[in-house]
Amino acid sequence: MNQLPYLDWKEAAVDGGRLTVPFAGAPDSDWTVRFERVLERLDRGGGWGEIAVGKKKVKVTAVRQGSESDLRHLLESAALQANADLGAEASEDEPDERSPEDQELTDAFRAFADG
Repeated sequence: MNQLPYLDWKEAAVDGGRLTVPFAGAPDSDWTVRFERVLERLDRGGGWGEIAVGKKKVKVTAVRQGSESDLRHLLESAALQANADLGAEASEDEPDERSPEDQELTDAFRAFADG
């Protein structure tokens, strides 16, 4: 199974104002470099400090209340763009096409990951 890298928000933690979000899907070094470059282009500052990208996680310093949504959007955007730029293919265990009914149910179940 070849899973695309993503941010594992259910394992996110803030300690001392530092947000740590691990990567899931085993990103390789090309992906993490691309993720970091996209962040550099998109990040215009906000309610947070420096963003450091490692092999297994991303850390953000000086995270302030009220910035959660914007920061998540920034990090998710960078992850999606890194996947798109590197031509990542869909997971091998997913069918090429789903019926509209199956896709609707799939979307409903996947929405649980957001909450």
